[in-house]
Amino acid sequence: MDPEVNQALGDVPPDGEERPRSEKRREREAAIVAAAIEEFQVAGLMNARLDDIAARAGVAKGTLYLYFDGKEDLFKAAVRSLIHPIFVRMEQQVANFQGSSEDLLRQAIRQMYADVARERPGRELMRLMISEGHRMPELAAFYYEEIAARGLAMVRMIIWRGIAQGEFRQSPAAEFPHLVFAPCKMLATWQLMFGERYAIDAERFAEAHADFVIAALRAPPPADGISR
Repeated sequence: MDPEVNQALGDVPPDGEERPRSEKRREREAAIVAAAIEEFQVAGLMNARLDDIAARAGVAKGTLYLYFDGKEDLFKAAVRSLIHPIFVRMEQQVANFQGSSEDLLRQAIRQMYADVARERPGRELMRLMISEGHRMPELAAFYYEEIAARGLAMVRMIIWRGIAQGEFRQSPAAEFPHLVFAPCKMLATWQLMFGERYAIDAERFAEAHADFVIAALRAPPPADGISR
């Protein structure tokens, strides 16, 4: 094949040296995962076909099996590619944060909206699990362990940090951090149902959510009025 064509297809870099096989494999795998995400959004989990995913990725169906065991494995890879970087970033922020727990919780809530409520891939993943998770219990369990459980643990950690520092009072939210997540999930569901027709200002909603939750969690001042 002509070198210029090879370069256009990504087989060789501009300097003409062939790229490492591992780099090509990572790029091909990423292209297949991206195609799977698109197909899942259009067809759903149950109706998505490997033939259509392969066509979107521009590869033969058999090529998919060189990278993934099947549709369920592809969905897991799609979740990891979309969500894992978000959790890694947020968990690092929580671990390294030097400010107040109130500020940390506000930052975490803003990030929830940026990555779930306002970004279409995050909303679509949630829609797929709501509509089809009960028919695919293995994938529902995977989604819980990889996304829901990690998110709940992170929020619970922030709440207990605030309680330990005297910023937050003891409350049911420490046991049920789902209460902190709920408005974000509601907005994502609202957007999936109504789109732009009955749009809610996501940024203002996020700030109202943070204000409401923090006010509910904030520890009351000492009875004598003296800070301790």
